[in-house]
Amino acid sequence: MIKKITSTTIAALTMLTMFSSNAVYAQSDKNVDSKKEQAIVNVDKLNIRSGPSTSDDIIGGFELDDEVDLISIKDGWYKIELEDGKVAWTNGQYITLDGEVSAKKLNVRTGPSVLYDIVEFKEKEDKVKIIKAEENGWYEIELNDGKTGYVCGKYIETEAKNLHDYSDLYNVATKSSKSQSSSSNKSTNSKKTYTSSSSKKKSSSNAVTTMTVSATAYAGDGITATGTIPKPGRTIAVDPRVIPYGTRVYIPALGGTYIAEDCGGGIKGNKIDIFMSSEAKCNSWGVRNIEIQILK
Repeated sequence: MIKKITSTTIAALTMLTMFSSNAVYAQSDKNVDSKKEQAIVNVDKLNIRSGPSTSDDIIGGFELDDEVDLISIKDGWYKIELEDGKVAWTNGQYITLDGEVSAKKLNVRTGPSVLYDIVEFKEKEDKVKIIKAEENGWYEIELNDGKTGYVCGKYIETEAKNLHDYSDLYNVATKSSKSQSSSSNKSTNSKKTYTSSSSKKKSSSNAVTTMTVSATAYAGDGITATGTIPKPGRTIAVDPRVIPYGTRVYIPALGGTYIAEDCGGGIKGNKIDIFMSSEAKCNSWGVRNIEIQILK
């Protein structure tokens, strides 16, 4: 004889089903949280190897639009985790992943080096799509107009750790700066040197032009538009149409001489952006209308 199922029994079964579902969902969420950085294969077939070199053995492969769990990035190669927990490597030019700008201002260039021209700027927390990782630690990224540009990977955050040694970045920038400085000195037939701290307050006697500007401040890592490493007490960003690169600028409010060696998307006309050592100092400075002196 078939027993009649009461409403109480149905309610109990429904609650049991809901509890079971919630347990499954909770487990699923836990699995999602533990996953590595997701990246997407952008080529029809992608070989994975036993090591970070084309001379290492091929141990498997992926297909277009497959998701890959990244562990780290180094010298243009991605270290990945396979489903069985083992690791493998694949070339960074066939993987697309997302990143976030960590510097307050980041130059986007036409090639993977500070020696290439700047085409635009990215700001802190801007999202970027990395479509290729270069051997020298630079990334090729997709721009808003569909074209591509290059940024230094040191200033892009991803969940996969970037293990590239960027110590050579300073050397490249220094060589570029010295080359530009040498060329500038020859063309103007004059010597230009950074003013020592002991002579900063005497600089105003060499003023050629005095002007009032709106002065803001910025901080963070990066390379200037002229290829130098920005330094507090030296670097300012300018509109080069108003204050040419290389110009020495005395700022009475700070009692020091600065060099016009950077620019910014919002620095237009009579505006300057003063490089400082921390975000706290930038916030303390705020925006001020100050007088500056363009030196000989």
